[in-house]
Amino acid sequence: MKIFDRRVEKELEEKGIQPTEAVKKLEHSRQVLHVVIGVLAILVLALGAGVLYFHNKNQPQATPTVVSSTKEETNQQAKTTESTVDMGADHLLKLSAKERADEATAAFKNWYTSFKNDTPILEINEELLKNPSGTSPYDLQEKLVTNMKDKFGTLLADSYYKSLRDALNANPLTIDSEKGLTWTFEGDIDNWLITWLFDTEKDTKNTKIVLRNDFPYEWTDWEKFIEKEQNKEKFGNVLNSIDWDNDISHEVITILTANDKKHIENLAGVFAVMQYNEKLGFWQLTGTMGGGKQ
Repeated sequence: MKIFDRRVEKELEEKGIQPTEAVKKLEHSRQVLHVVIGVLAILVLALGAGVLYFHNKNQPQATPTVVSSTKEETNQQAKTTESTVDMGADHLLKLSAKERADEATAAFKNWYTSFKNDTPILEINEELLKNPSGTSPYDLQEKLVTNMKDKFGTLLADSYYKSLRDALNANPLTIDSEKGLTWTFEGDIDNWLITWLFDTEKDTKNTKIVLRNDFPYEWTDWEKFIEKEQNKEKFGNVLNSIDWDNDISHEVITILTANDKKHIENLAGVFAVMQYNEKLGFWQLTGTMGGGKQ
């Protein structure tokens, strides 16, 4: 305190003020207050620095790396998705015409051999033959379409199921007291072509619609096939919705049915179109078909 007293007296003398006791006390209090404020300021700064230090020390150091890694993974996933789409779109461009034909033919074979000959696809109870009038043709056709979807899924394109439903609308399934469950040709050839695959198990008292896979088939170069005069005259209006000069995503498989007997109206043969589905990355049998009766 004496140090403060001497400092106070000296400062008062320098200012030309008589160092009375009251003045000394006032000036002394002011200087003490300045010192206290200075000390408190230093303590506050030191405390703040300490808190900041421990706060930073307790923070997980890997955070920036995790964020960076997440961004990198997201970017990589985006690139992978884009790459997958590009691969589907570019796949056919990387193949020769023969390779595309081989792929389409292999896909057809994969589907065509996935079931046994005469596999039932729709079956009714024999009791219905006694009172066939109570069964709706619509219910029968919807059941057949549903069973096909359940069995083959995406091996057949959406257009196939649509064409199958159109065929059933034009040529409905019926239950006859003598023939049983049958599929009768009503004169609409375009909507009958899809029935090349189907048959009934027997001619009378039939209760099953079955699938046939015993017909021979082969890939057909449609452009060369249609160039021949006799073929152009007969099939010139067949499959002409496809731009065969520029479209490389379609191939034709010819199924020969003429030499085989069927319980339902037979066909001479069918030109079935396979299409490459870029999103799925494989070939599918479509509902686009051409052909004619025997």
